[in-house]
Amino acid sequence: MRSSLKNFTSTGVAKTIGALAIVGVISSVAAIRLTAQPQTDDGLSRALPVRTAEVVIEPGYHARRSFTGRAVPGRISRMAFELGGSIESILVDLGSKVLAGDTLASLDTARLQAQKAQLLAEQEEVDARLSLAERTLTRARETYNQGHASAQRLDEAEAQAIALKANKKRLEAALSALNVDLEKSKITAPFAGVITARMLDEGTVVGAGTTILEISENSRMEAHIGMPPEYASAVSAGAPVELRDGRRQVISGATVRSVVPSIEGQTRTMMVTFDLPTNSAARGELVTAVVEDWQESEGTWLPLRALSSDVRGLWRVYKVIDGANGTQVRFENVQILYTEANRVFVTGTISNGDKVIADGIERLAPGQRVTIQPATADVRG
Repeated sequence: MRSSLKNFTSTGVAKTIGALAIVGVISSVAAIRLTAQPQTDDGLSRALPVRTAEVVIEPGYHARRSFTGRAVPGRISRMAFELGGSIESILVDLGSKVLAGDTLASLDTARLQAQKAQLLAEQEEVDARLSLAERTLTRARETYNQGHASAQRLDEAEAQAIALKANKKRLEAALSALNVDLEKSKITAPFAGVITARMLDEGTVVGAGTTILEISENSRMEAHIGMPPEYASAVSAGAPVELRDGRRQVISGATVRSVVPSIEGQTRTMMVTFDLPTNSAARGELVTAVVEDWQESEGTWLPLRALSSDVRGLWRVYKVIDGANGTQVRFENVQILYTEANRVFVTGTISNGDKVIADGIERLAPGQRVTIQPATADVRG
């Protein structure tokens, strides 16, 4: 037992000493690396190569704001019969493409056809009686002129002819009204489009005004997008705006149609409508409007990687200056006004023509010597 414990203790001590030796070697190497600074022949620290961006002061910037709406057909109609009756046929289904004037559905018109036949028969009777009355009137005038008929007889003949003419006009009006009812017993497409809803089927008895079909125009699409009043007014005044579809692809050829001059109660937005090119978006598809609103505020564009955080909500950039020991850097405070992708628009203590470090600022400290690489970053993106 004592021998085993002794061997175990000796082994543990040996391992511990070995581990400490390794840690000591690593610490020594790290200490050498930390304390050893690259020196030049004149005793100064080595100048770090950096890329710079030139400051270009601009009077303002376009703030890009995105607003989302939906694509809707230029026209949507819910089709219904103006008369009640039994549906005889529906000639289209969901997705059917139709042209203006195409018959879409019809009612059973048997009763209307019977009424029309009755009116036509009455019209024939009135035509026959009117023909007789006109001949009688002609003979009455001849005999009256010859002195063989009284004025009373002539007046009666004239009254009979006038009454029959009026009766004929009444029947013609009744026939015209019946023909209108027959036309109203059919639903025709008011414009070219596609059937987007079918509510009922054949055999259903419907009342006047019951929706049967819905047709949507497919040749003209619109985008309806709500925007805050200030942005809607900017768009109305000609502010640049770009539309993107649900796949984030730019919709080329879209134009502003109108700005509805009323504010929605809940969203506090104004509706802006755009005309979309044919086949650019499907009904109900999300459409995003990107508005470039001009903001007058003097500043400059810088790469996002040129900034590092500072105290009190400010940011800092490193500006290249000519120091006593050559090209050096010092930090300047800036304030971010707007961020876009990988660049920012800032204002601060920098001036037009200054050169700031474009990236790699984590290696720098105030007074650090640097050498500027030939390639410079475009701060305007």
